[in-house]
Amino acid sequence: MKRLSVMMILLFCVGFAYAQKGKVTQASSYFTSGKLDQAKKMIDEAIQHEACVNFDKAYFVKGQIYQAIYESQIPDYKKLDPNALNVAWEAYQKVIELDVKGKYTKKLATQYKNLIIDFTNKGVEYYEVEDFANALASFERVLEIENSPILTQEAPAKIDTVVIFNAGVAAQRAGDFVKAEKFYKETLKYDYESARAYAMLSNALKEQGKTEEAVKYLHEGYELYPDNSYMLVELINYYLLGGEPEKAETYLDAAIKQDPKNASFYRAKGTLYEKMEQPEKAADMYKQALELDPTDFYAQYNLGNIELTKVINFHKQVIDIIDVNEYNKGMGKVFSGYEAVIPYFERALELNPTEKNTISTLKELYFKLRDKKPEYMKKYEEMQAKMGQAE
Repeated sequence: MKRLSVMMILLFCVGFAYAQKGKVTQASSYFTSGKLDQAKKMIDEAIQHEACVNFDKAYFVKGQIYQAIYESQIPDYKKLDPNALNVAWEAYQKVIELDVKGKYTKKLATQYKNLIIDFTNKGVEYYEVEDFANALASFERVLEIENSPILTQEAPAKIDTVVIFNAGVAAQRAGDFVKAEKFYKETLKYDYESARAYAMLSNALKEQGKTEEAVKYLHEGYELYPDNSYMLVELINYYLLGGEPEKAETYLDAAIKQDPKNASFYRAKGTLYEKMEQPEKAADMYKQALELDPTDFYAQYNLGNIELTKVINFHKQVIDIIDVNEYNKGMGKVFSGYEAVIPYFERALELNPTEKNTISTLKELYFKLRDKKPEYMKKYEEMQAKMGQAE
């Protein structure tokens, strides 16, 4: 009687195990007929049972179902699991672990080819919403899949230069400059988007404090791609913002030659001449920038600042004049000079009505001239009110 009971228990366990494996088959049937909600429910139930914990087919079916959920165009299926693609990937990894005889290698290869497309699309989705860390993880997964033994048994690993470059961009945007450096160097190795890769690699190196290496790559890139505007801009910015601004002139001249109607290059050259203490040349560049783009606030403001500095310097000289008549004559010129620069800043304020420095400068100029014309006192009060609004 006791032996019969044990036999019955064993038969029940075997029957229950077969029932659970039967659910895997049923889940596969639902998947084939496109009923992904029922397929997901069935495989989730089956795979939790100990009979399926080490059942390679269960994980393969789970991978198929979850991959299909991610790929589905039906919203109700799509929202069954927002992490479906990663669940599918993990299921396939479990298949590889359990499938010691390699029964699923060819089937996995088919799924993997689709996973490359899926994770590429997922990376783009993340990038478009500025989730750069997950975009990077998705692009890295693509590269991992492409180099997997599952696919390289059929053919050598594909060199996916687009994904390698995009991984570098995503890494840079995510602030992972070490990985950005790695992917950009790999991009250069395969000569893809080389001009941009040189410039962006330089930036990634600079962010890590590798300044000498960063400059080396900038110059290498410029020698190879002298007509590339991206490279030129990076070199201009490097020298213009660094400790050797005079070296930016060569690259600014090249940029202007390449794009003579780009106002920003003339403005940048104006900034360069200001740093080199050549205000007349700077003013000429700002004027040229404004001829090309009358809405360039910075060129307008900087030009006004140069003219104002001339008046301020002249004012300092007049203050030291001892002769009363000469002093009064000089102060007359000073106030005329202050009045002459007002239109520069009024135009700047039109271009950027909330810019604090412009408001503050106009306020001071109107106050200085308040006794010359009554309207200046009124304008001073207007600027005073604007300052309060801007704070």
